[in-house]
Amino acid sequence: MAKRGPKKKPVDSSKHGVEPLKSQNIMIGGHRTSMRLEPSMWDALEDIGRREALSVNKLCTTIKERIEEQARRRGIPTDESDVTLTSAVRVFIAAYYRRACTEDGHVRAGHGGSDPFIGTPFELSTEEPEPASDASGDPGFPASGGKPALGGMPLAEA
Repeated sequence: MAKRGPKKKPVDSSKHGVEPLKSQNIMIGGHRTSMRLEPSMWDALEDIGRREALSVNKLCTTIKERIEEQARRRGIPTDESDVTLTSAVRVFIAAYYRRACTEDGHVRAGHGGSDPFIGTPFELSTEEPEPASDASGDPGFPASGGKPALGGMPLAEA
């Protein structure tokens, strides 16, 4: 079945911060439903699908089938399971990437001993914001000329 709609542009959440949930229609076992995820989660799901040669619909259908099978094995009727598809998709995405983590990959990403927020939606820019100014363009105070500080601590020189 052909994919409908325009090509989605990936969202670089590291530049935009955390964004609100986004609803998208998906097909689960041939039935249309909607799911609300953060744009970065949709991007991750699409990335996983490309890597595994599966559509987002097939991934989500398989996740749903597996949570239903897990409930069945625990003796819980599927309609009484407390696990939602949206929650299961988020857990799947985290587990997929955690399984792919290697020590070498962490080193290349700069993890361990530095700022764990670099490259994430929670990274704060080290650029100094433009000073507020009045209509004349005069900011009303001299430029600091120094390195920006986070939390009152000056940033280290590179």
